[in-house]
Amino acid sequence: MPPPCPHRDRRLTRTALVLATLLAGCRDAPGPLFEERGHDAGIDTVLTCGEVETKPTILEVNGNGAALTDLDGDGDLDLVLVDGSTREAVAAGRLVRHHVLLNQGPRDGVPRFTTVEDDTGLVMSGWPTGITVGDVDQDGRPDLFIGGQGEDALFLNRTQIAQDGAARVRFEKRPLPGRDSPLDWTTSLACADVNGDGLLDLYLVRYLLLDPASPPVGDIDGVPCRFKGHSVLCGPHGLPPQPDVLLLGSDREGGFTDASVPSGIRSAAPAYGLGIALADLDGDGLIDVYVANDSVDNTLLHNLGDGRFRDVSLHSGAAADLSGQAQAGMGVDVGDMDGDGTFDIAVTNFSDETNAIYRRIGPMQFRDVNAAAGVAHVSRTRLGWGVQLQDFDADGDLDLFVANGHVFPEADLPDTGTSYAQPQQLFPGAGDGTFGADVFPDPHSHKGRCALKGDVDGDGDLDLLVLTLDGAPLLYLNRTDEPARQMLVTVRDGPRDAFGAVVTLQVGNATLTRQKVASSSFQGSPDPRLHFGGGGRVSSATVRWPGGELDTLDAERMLFGQHLIVERGRGVVAAHPLEPIE
Repeated sequence: MPPPCPHRDRRLTRTALVLATLLAGCRDAPGPLFEERGHDAGIDTVLTCGEVETKPTILEVNGNGAALTDLDGDGDLDLVLVDGSTREAVAAGRLVRHHVLLNQGPRDGVPRFTTVEDDTGLVMSGWPTGITVGDVDQDGRPDLFIGGQGEDALFLNRTQIAQDGAARVRFEKRPLPGRDSPLDWTTSLACADVNGDGLLDLYLVRYLLLDPASPPVGDIDGVPCRFKGHSVLCGPHGLPPQPDVLLLGSDREGGFTDASVPSGIRSAAPAYGLGIALADLDGDGLIDVYVANDSVDNTLLHNLGDGRFRDVSLHSGAAADLSGQAQAGMGVDVGDMDGDGTFDIAVTNFSDETNAIYRRIGPMQFRDVNAAAGVAHVSRTRLGWGVQLQDFDADGDLDLFVANGHVFPEADLPDTGTSYAQPQQLFPGAGDGTFGADVFPDPHSHKGRCALKGDVDGDGDLDLLVLTLDGAPLLYLNRTDEPARQMLVTVRDGPRDAFGAVVTLQVGNATLTRQKVASSSFQGSPDPRLHFGGGGRVSSATVRWPGGELDTLDAERMLFGQHLIVERGRGVVAAHPLEPIE
């Protein structure tokens, strides 16, 4: 019998460990990092997004949104799925009901979700698309913002827990301002306290103007819509782009005022907005805005700290590729890819383009290093949507996950060089801003869209939820299954969401930096807890809170294998052990 393999070195990625195991001829080689178990977990809901067989309009191709959040306060991540519509349903005035799936905890190694069949109050008109999560009324329960074409709404969480522990999930709907027309189309949303007044604010990413009753089909003003010689749906070029909207919270009851003009965000030209990150990108404690735009320059708005933003897109280096050519941006995420303590930006793009890796090189200065990072050529035949920069293999370095899928069913026709359904991709990070070869274990192709990270099964490592166009969501369970190499951190600023808080750990020679954001990827809201992987002894730990105040944490209490609760001014107030899943 071959000898047992030694305990895994935290410096080895899972791919390197497999190779080392094979070369050494020892037993117990690790299996695939991810295992798809969505059906077994009870996630079978097929979401609506237009016609299934054909996609005659651009309304029908962007897919749906989702959120991973603890709705009932039991410590498990629940799932909210944003349903869409069809042109026929919109014309008939039919309402859309969104889906709530409650996490009942793991059984036999798989989390079990039950769909709430009662009326939850999550009902909207029009064609909903995106979602973000934040505690507006500061009662400790996550509230939902959902937007789309036809309506944007806040849903205040009124969930009640019975004496037997059963959750009665209910939401109270509040309309949101900022609409000039029922045809205004909100794609992604993100919330944070952008002006530092202690109230949650909301940024609405707007796409384009299109009437579902009379959309362009086949041509725009006589100009045929074609892709690689094939007739396809029309847009976004040729359709009017829409300006984004900034809503400032005016109270804790769900009141908001439209500050788009006085804040200066309307100084940026209207664009075909899709993905968003609200994050502190220059380390000054203020929340900046980055929007991935479709087929035009991306938008970067610098928070000046006096209620105003300055458009620095063109001077930032993060608006286009290295040659200055605008790309078709879809999803966005931020993370410290090279371990220098600052935040870089990843953006997914259209096929025949490359996904962008914008490395921060100075205050509000970035450079697209996708070729040097190793992700340029491997993304040209793919069309990327959801993106997550996270340490999935728990080696201390951020990895890059991309959900892929084309917008044109005609991509399966001859001579396109691509396909409609596409494989997902996972590139393990090396810690220096470069990534290794794709190691995602699912060989099947999907029409991927929104992708969210989260510890769904409660063992500390990061699982993946991927939405598919016209299909059921995919749940990829992470099989690292070593809680001692994981740390989850919940940051709290009193009763307020601490979006923009940055936690930095020193572990050996490595600096691990994570930031809490409400939204990332595309049209979705991931697990709000910060994740650190790799294990080891923490020698120092700090939190930079929104506003810039710095707290030094007791490094002796920052232990791997735990879920830590950190409060502003109090440090670590609770620690819960992470348990392996049997």
